[in-house]
Amino acid sequence: MNTINSIQNEIIDDFRLLEDPFDQYAYLLKLSSFLPVMSEEERAECEEVKGCQSHVWLRTLSEDGTFFMDAESDTMLIRGLLYLVRKVVSGQAVKDVAACELYFLSDSGLTESLNADRRKGMGYIVREIKERAKILSEMQ
Repeated sequence: MNTINSIQNEIIDDFRLLEDPFDQYAYLLKLSSFLPVMSEEERAECEEVKGCQSHVWLRTLSEDGTFFMDAESDTMLIRGLLYLVRKVVSGQAVKDVAACELYFLSDSGLTESLNADRRKGMGYIVREIKERAKILSEMQ
């Protein structure tokens, strides 16, 4: 299994190949199509992340100490970013998710291309995921 950091490093390498911010943006839009769509019923069961410019819903759970995350957004750009975050954290040990630093967002240059409100919103999303992972790890 790939570690959180090895997956992040792969993402960083992918985005470094796309030097043009427009190409990075187009790639994020393409990635958004790989994030499974939540039904209205599924979204209703999730808590919406507060403080985001877009609507973002998260569902997190732990099975045998492994963290799983599903997410949805009404914005394609954020859906692409959520796909990447999900790729990094889903299937990892809950304790590792709670303790990790999601540095790929800054080291890939992704956060630099976001406006201030979207950067702040991604910060809220990351914080929420880590807090949920911490709670799940304490329940074990």
